[in-house]
Amino acid sequence: MDMSSIPSLERVIFFPGELLSANDLSVLGDNNSELRWLHNRTLHDWGICYGFNVQGARGDTSVTVSPGYATDIDGHELILSTPVSLPIPAVPGAADGSAARYYVVANYVNDADEPVEEQRSATACSQGGAVRLSNDPAIRWKTAAQLNNGRDVILGTVFIRNCALSAAVSTAGRRSAAALSKFSIFAAEVAAGNLKWTLWKEGTLNVGFTAVIDTSAAHFGSVPAYTAHIVGSRSIPASDYMVLDFVSVAHPSPTGFTLQLALPVVSNAVNPSAITDPATGPALIKQLGWRISWMGVEA
Repeated sequence: MDMSSIPSLERVIFFPGELLSANDLSVLGDNNSELRWLHNRTLHDWGICYGFNVQGARGDTSVTVSPGYATDIDGHELILSTPVSLPIPAVPGAADGSAARYYVVANYVNDADEPVEEQRSATACSQGGAVRLSNDPAIRWKTAAQLNNGRDVILGTVFIRNCALSAAVSTAGRRSAAALSKFSIFAAEVAAGNLKWTLWKEGTLNVGFTAVIDTSAAHFGSVPAYTAHIVGSRSIPASDYMVLDFVSVAHPSPTGFTLQLALPVVSNAVNPSAITDPATGPALIKQLGWRISWMGVEA
């Protein structure tokens, strides 16, 4: 945990006959909240603790979120006590013609943005103010590009075509809160031909290529330990050439890492110059039909 997230708190005490102001009681409440949030984010993992189920069938134009309890990465409690109906985003689908993917998420709402449920006037000379606020989280739709992992707690995933669900609500993306002593594992594959390969140079030498691997689907809350390898043929079609590769991981983050593909020159028959050429190299990688298989382990 980042040490800057440790709050600076004052211990509030009282004495008999003390004249209290609203600020005294507000500071006391703020201290209790900060201590509770500190406890949540240091001794527990974030995610869904109970409930927050999302219901919706194929063809529906809305989903229903059931009451639930969750915590976000900052330790804030997200408490929904009554069901919420959420209309489906009015979109025809994704840009490529497939169904559009959206996530139902819950967010903590700061006091300044919560609806006021009760106001009071202190005296005839005072305008008073709010004394009761709603404690509901925000329940909203987000795309993958809009997600703020950890502060957005995913409740469910939907696919939309022609402004309606193209399938029942999926539980993909939901994360259960657990003790920090637990660990999670996520693995996936991506076609090398779908990646953007960048030439990797050391001085004037073409070492190989690098590519960014997106791991946001795993919803890691911290930086996991990544491993990766290439699955596929090492024999270049219609030639006598072979490919010898060495894979490493660089710049890991909760949402991805950089795959480093080293292709050292061995002989005329192994790793020909074309394999590290910025123009022909990516084409040969795609021709080989490689898949990048990766795994992340979050402790």
